[in-house]
Amino acid sequence: MDSDATVFYCALSRVFAYKCAAGRHLLEVFGSPGAVFGACRDELSAVLHHAEPYIDQLLDPALLEEARREVEWAGRYGIDLLGYGEPGYPHRLAECDDAPLLLYAKGPANLDAMRILAVVGTRKASWTGREACRRLLEKLASLDEKPLIVSGLALGIDGCAHAAALACGLPTVGVLPCGLDEIYPRQHRDLARRMLEQGGLVTDFACGTAPAAFTFLRRNRIIAGLADATLVVESYRKGGSLITASLAASYSREVFAVPGRLSDVSFEGCNRLISHQEAQLVVDEDTLPIVLGWLHAPRPSRRQSVIRHDDPPLRRTLLHALEALSPATMDDLVMRTGIPPQKLAVELLDLELAGRVVADGTKFCVSL
Repeated sequence: MDSDATVFYCALSRVFAYKCAAGRHLLEVFGSPGAVFGACRDELSAVLHHAEPYIDQLLDPALLEEARREVEWAGRYGIDLLGYGEPGYPHRLAECDDAPLLLYAKGPANLDAMRILAVVGTRKASWTGREACRRLLEKLASLDEKPLIVSGLALGIDGCAHAAALACGLPTVGVLPCGLDEIYPRQHRDLARRMLEQGGLVTDFACGTAPAAFTFLRRNRIIAGLADATLVVESYRKGGSLITASLAASYSREVFAVPGRLSDVSFEGCNRLISHQEAQLVVDEDTLPIVLGWLHAPRPSRRQSVIRHDDPPLRRTLLHALEALSPATMDDLVMRTGIPPQKLAVELLDLELAGRVVADGTKFCVSL
């Protein structure tokens, strides 16, 4: 992206930081950010439906000066500016309706890696949650094609995920709720420095943006949008990780949750996700690579997969297992998915009647 285009993207992002869809609509109509800033008031008004505050900002010469200073600051500190629709912008994030107009990225991480997993959870992580996080990532690190781990650099499970990824040789990226001129929380400054050698830091917030309640909520959409799947390791009944899981589901991405005991209040959110079929049950360390198809060949593209957009999580779990294991017996599927035999039988029958699964004696396989 040339320097002028970067300045225009930066300026557009400053105006539409919280109205990304409106900014992207302008790009679609005018064709480029430079053309947006070359438009007159009447042309802008026709597209923005007389939203005068936004039009006034776009026509203010000071906006481009601020953007130039921002671009110069980013260049001094080795920060890449990735504009929506430009080469280098993460393709998974670009698929999301609320994708930001501009990303600030620092570090060697490939944001378009073949496999990306978001790992989130409570700040008040227990030993059980931390140990589950570590064991799951160690298994992923044993794969031939190692996934990129994305999280929010927060205390608790987020920090545990980043540290575990670094320890077992996985690249990891932290998505910040503030500008890259600040590391939040301060306790993770050293962790962030190490991540810049084996991954990176990302945000859509400009220099000088301080963390606030609403910036954490907006940060979560990037965590979910960058990844193929989101894993909730440990969560209370309410928490930001549940918002991230909901966002991932809205993007048609896979959601997984680690279950806890009935007495573990810090796992209540995970248990509810599973019981409401909003997340797939993590049975053991093999669940993620098997269900995601990461154990053997690379995961099939969405066009090749038998899984449909409207399949509920339980059916998705079953179909993923069938894609990975076909042919498979009932016992194989119970062991791999954790679905009770009675529910499994009903799902298999429904899929067989719909022509999506074929039964061959005691074994089942997907119908391609």
